[in-house]
Amino acid sequence: MNRSSSGPAKTLPFLVGSSALALYLSFPSLRHNFDGVACAIAVELGDLRHLAHGNHLAYGLVGLLFHRLLNGLGPVISAVWSLQLMDSLLGALAAGLFTRSLLRRGRQAGAAAAAGLGLAVSYGWWLRSVDAQVYLLAAPFMVLAFEETLSERPRPLRPAALHTAAMLAHASHACFAPVAVWSLLKSERPAGEARAALGRYLALCFFAVLA
Repeated sequence: MNRSSSGPAKTLPFLVGSSALALYLSFPSLRHNFDGVACAIAVELGDLRHLAHGNHLAYGLVGLLFHRLLNGLGPVISAVWSLQLMDSLLGALAAGLFTRSLLRRGRQAGAAAAAGLGLAVSYGWWLRSVDAQVYLLAAPFMVLAFEETLSERPRPLRPAALHTAAMLAHASHACFAPVAVWSLLKSERPAGEARAALGRYLALCFFAVLA
């Protein structure tokens, strides 16, 4: 499907994401995860030393900004509910992006919608989207990075930047590296150009995370 096509390619991802968000907000978790509670306490206290946790360096800092923005716009709510809302928004956004990715890969609208909603209500995704969890910040970045690796000639710096953002959200997303390496080496490029692209990807990931 052409990226500029109208109809389902433009409206369906929004509908899937909106539906997922409505579900998440209708059924919020009332039994909060330990990591989420610990991060929420650090957000409430503005404790930067504990917000910048080694395993999920960016999550607490982004959560702090979101919490303060949210409380600045409306009634004051606790940090654990702010983080819960942020994760619901992130989970819904990533489900919509996943639907859009499938449409761009030529999948039918019905199949793309079913897959996007299936992802949104799958056990692991649902669990992290209705609670204050530290994993969902990486989800939109990972969907976009995976979409780029599926292209015929993936641009090395784009998945590198997206993958780096995902790793800063949670270190476990380093496991995506073999997928990116394989896609760059198997892309429709001469061997030397493919190796150069791989080098640029690895260099950006390494130095960004190191910094």
